[in-house]
Amino acid sequence: MNLYTTYGTNDLPRAIRFYDAIFAVLEQPRLPGWIDGWAGWGTDPDNGTGFWVCMPFDGAPASTGNGTMIAFPAQNADQVRQFHATGLENGGTDEGKPGVRPHYEPGFYVAYLRDPDGNKLSCFYYHYDPANDASG
Repeated sequence: MNLYTTYGTNDLPRAIRFYDAIFAVLEQPRLPGWIDGWAGWGTDPDNGTGFWVCMPFDGAPASTGNGTMIAFPAQNADQVRQFHATGLENGGTDEGKPGVRPHYEPGFYVAYLRDPDGNKLSCFYYHYDPANDASG
């Protein structure tokens, strides 16, 4: 399944700085060649998924959705920690420090952030084994 996700922003340059930073941690490049007012990261539409930010089409201020969240997969727990720290360093706010959430699954390692516009994000890694993680 190919898909894309879009979040609205009220300050595109600020959103681009934030998302450039966290997507660098996740090794997802910015997608080139789109129209002014848009920025995207991920893979081309024929080969995967993309994440986009833009000003809302209707001209009204961007707002967050209650219960809305986008989750990004990580390659390991350290990448989850880097995602969280980088997000905080670039204008995000904490919504849940990196760690295991055993009520979901014993090996589910995750962190939660809000971007500078207030949109909720998570970064997760399945199959976390603390015995194999010196940073724990």
